[in-house]
Amino acid sequence: MLLEINVEDFALIDQLSLEFGRGLNIVTGETGAGKSIILDAVSLLLGSRAQTEMIRTGCELARIEGVFDVTKLPQAIAICNQAGIDVPDGLLILTREISQEGRSRCWVNSRPSTVTFFAELGTKLVDLHGQHAHQSLLYPENHLRLLDTFGGPQLKEAKKDYVLLYDKWQTLRRRLDKILTEREERKRKKELIEFQLDEILRANLVLGEEKSLQEERERLQNADSLYKLSLSSAELLSKDNFEAFDILDPLRVVAENLAKLNNLDRNTESFATEAEDCLYRLEELARDLRDYAENVEFNPQRLDEVEARLFLIDNLKRKYGDSIEEILEYASNIEKELEQLQDDDKAEKTLGGEIENAATKLGQAGERLAKLREEAFSRLKEGVEKELKSLMMEKSQLECFFSRKEDTQGIPAFDKRYLPHLGGLETIEFLFTANKGEEPKPLSKIASGGEISRLMLAFKLTLAGADNIPTLIFDEIDAGVGGRAGQAVAEKLAGIAVYHQVLCVTHLPQIASMADRHFYIEKVENNERTVTKMVKLTDDERPYEIARMLSGDSSERSLSHAKEMIQNAKETKKALGILA
Repeated sequence: MLLEINVEDFALIDQLSLEFGRGLNIVTGETGAGKSIILDAVSLLLGSRAQTEMIRTGCELARIEGVFDVTKLPQAIAICNQAGIDVPDGLLILTREISQEGRSRCWVNSRPSTVTFFAELGTKLVDLHGQHAHQSLLYPENHLRLLDTFGGPQLKEAKKDYVLLYDKWQTLRRRLDKILTEREERKRKKELIEFQLDEILRANLVLGEEKSLQEERERLQNADSLYKLSLSSAELLSKDNFEAFDILDPLRVVAENLAKLNNLDRNTESFATEAEDCLYRLEELARDLRDYAENVEFNPQRLDEVEARLFLIDNLKRKYGDSIEEILEYASNIEKELEQLQDDDKAEKTLGGEIENAATKLGQAGERLAKLREEAFSRLKEGVEKELKSLMMEKSQLECFFSRKEDTQGIPAFDKRYLPHLGGLETIEFLFTANKGEEPKPLSKIASGGEISRLMLAFKLTLAGADNIPTLIFDEIDAGVGGRAGQAVAEKLAGIAVYHQVLCVTHLPQIASMADRHFYIEKVENNERTVTKMVKLTDDERPYEIARMLSGDSSERSLSHAKEMIQNAKETKKALGILA
């Protein structure tokens, strides 16, 4: 709901601050006083195009600020939250500035914003009807939403079921499209993985074998040196030729001498023991060295085998990892990837059936939704045409064009195949004619602003509390009407103001007399400049304005008639249950 609007240096307005309320807010004034200026200001807050001509002469910029209560508008709050904008206490402050340089700056709750965001947000806040572009009824994309809103719980549930099935069908199709698109890439990848796996698995790698092979290669490469060093050391310790001198001979003599010494002096036992121990250990070392020398392997063929094995391991390391452990881990990972690729191959064969099954269910849900919409439109048509008759448009006719797009890749429904969308199988557009004998046309082709305004009024009355746009603004809704038609429009506006905040610019005293709040706009001269002023009329001031609207003056007769109209309006609203 629009709580307040503040305007500075806009058109003929130097400074203006207005507070609006619930119910029917009426704006009246002399012709040419600038009543449309307020609507132009609101339009800017709804994202309409700004022009430098809108800036008051002699000023650098114009500024418009609107304060909205969005407590009961979760969609508007969600849009703001998604944009990182807080909405404390459910209050939304939209601010827009227009500069002489042609720049337009926007803020939402003091956060910089864009005109595009204003336009998106504006569709949730205000519906403006008349000679202005911001009219939701003119856009066919809004017609399906209006019809579904009117359709009630059964249609709402059918649409929910349809959307769930549509999402499932789309998910399956996207998965199949992805699989088909990636078929060649998948084939190439499978061949590569299979080659890599085969190369790794044929190697029969064993953890730790690389180190063992490197040590073996070292021994095989140095076999001659190993043999000579070990054998010469053994021979130095103990010669096979008994005539030759060896290291152990003196040690044997020492051992014998110390044994004799021990016989003479028991305190030298440790000497004899140590000498004997050294002798045994060196004799054992000599035997071990001879055994080692005898077992040194001179095997060029085995060396070639080890070299080849190490070369193979190095080659695999260059491709798949820095160690055998990493190579085996890589093999495990690509094996899992291969399984997934094989699963995709299987899925390609089975998804077709799943998609067709999902399409069948979706088609059935689409048929049910379409039938419920046709039934809903019959009721909507009846209600709107009934309201139009009471608005003195007796010959009016509302129709709805249901359009479905046939496509061989679509889903089966109504014995054909149609391309579905998230909203259903069909798109719709309301068609209208106000005159008997004329073909109904799209609403955007209706020339009369008064007709489209009264048609929207009839829609809003039929939809009643179902439509959640809180603020409706009507301009020139009284165009071409008067007398009984004017009174009917006045009563309808008062009725719709029960469910919505209504702002209405009018020339009809019948409508003005129904006001819950009455604003008067006029042009005045101030310091040799013309400015537009707008004030809220008191209960005592209202009769004078309505008298002026009746006869152009405030004569006693006109004033009496005006007071009578205000009293009659109160009684009418009370009789209609609008006024307690």
